[in-house]
Amino acid sequence: MKNHIRRFTKKALTGIITGAADNDPSGITSYSISASLFGYSQLWLMLLATPMLIAVQSMSARIANVARTGIATVLKSHFSPLVAWLATGVLVVANVFTIGADILAVALAFEMLTGIALIWWVLPVTAGVWYLVLFKNYKTLRKFFVWMVFFFLSYVVAALLAHPDWQAVILGLVRPDLKVFSKEYFTAAVAILGTTITPYLFFWEAKETLEENRSKESSLREAINEDRINTPGFVFSQCITSFIMIATGATLFRSGISINTAADAAKALEPLAGHWASALFAVGIIGAGLLALPVLSVCTAEVIAETANFRHHDLNNKVKSAKAFYAVVTASLLAGLLIMLFGFDPLRALFYSQVLAGVLAPFLIVLILIAANRKDIMGNYTNRWFDNTFGLLALLVMSAATVLMFLS
Repeated sequence: MKNHIRRFTKKALTGIITGAADNDPSGITSYSISASLFGYSQLWLMLLATPMLIAVQSMSARIANVARTGIATVLKSHFSPLVAWLATGVLVVANVFTIGADILAVALAFEMLTGIALIWWVLPVTAGVWYLVLFKNYKTLRKFFVWMVFFFLSYVVAALLAHPDWQAVILGLVRPDLKVFSKEYFTAAVAILGTTITPYLFFWEAKETLEENRSKESSLREAINEDRINTPGFVFSQCITSFIMIATGATLFRSGISINTAADAAKALEPLAGHWASALFAVGIIGAGLLALPVLSVCTAEVIAETANFRHHDLNNKVKSAKAFYAVVTASLLAGLLIMLFGFDPLRALFYSQVLAGVLAPFLIVLILIAANRKDIMGNYTNRWFDNTFGLLALLVMSAATVLMFLS
């Protein structure tokens, strides 16, 4: 029994890491802005998004386990190179803008905690992430990611220190408040759904699955149980998201304070919920950024490597044997850093990255649904009812969200 629990926990770590990476600083910003504007009234979207997120991410992992390759390779091989390159181009641009916004968010959080200006933090943060990805193997990266996951627990404590109205929280989770529906409400809903079911995680889920280097037999066993294995990680992710919204809804919304970034939310918490709540919120931003930045840079390099047929793009490869792959990792981090340093408005960077992600998500979900149901790709491991039902729901919700985004 102990061995069974240990094996399941080890396998579930993939979903836990991916779920934690979903709550990057740009996502924390979106959740904080939503709660500062509408309190707890959008918490129900987190409950709705949970099975959709599990379904889409489980399909991505199952495709990788059965096809023994990443999502971009499947798109190129079974659809067309044009489709793969189109998805790659949009994803790379969205990722680079998100990297820039996340570097800034982490630097702002360090500035808030230490009093040292953010400009002194951006280079160490970027260089640290670069060194970790280039000179440490996947096993070391995974250990680092696991430690970063613990940083997210700071949001649970921050929410408790904010003394929320728990009856209102429960109502917000289970009942949409029709009285607050408006153009602004739907725009915020688009943002939080877009940052929750986000395209780069589809590719990262497949990449992380392949990096485990399991045997074919073991991979096929995993394919059967992907939904069960992924569920703990994404339930954890959505719980953390909810606590972020509870902490900001209980304080900023109640006091009528508007914010533009996650760092603004951390600063605003201090006079409302105390120094510790504010500091814990900032610590959470740092942990989220230091987990998301390696994932974003590796995901960007991976999708280009698969589409352009790089020979070596395994995180266990040394730099000298995978020069092209690690050059793209370096370029993506450098591009994000330059976006931030040259004064590009971080809110615009965040907004446009989410627009691109919002446009790409439904397109990719369609292709993933088709691939996961094709016998010539999946054999006897095609989708079951759960993934088809909630994958289709994710497609419909994300498509509607994209339309509403442009209309708004």
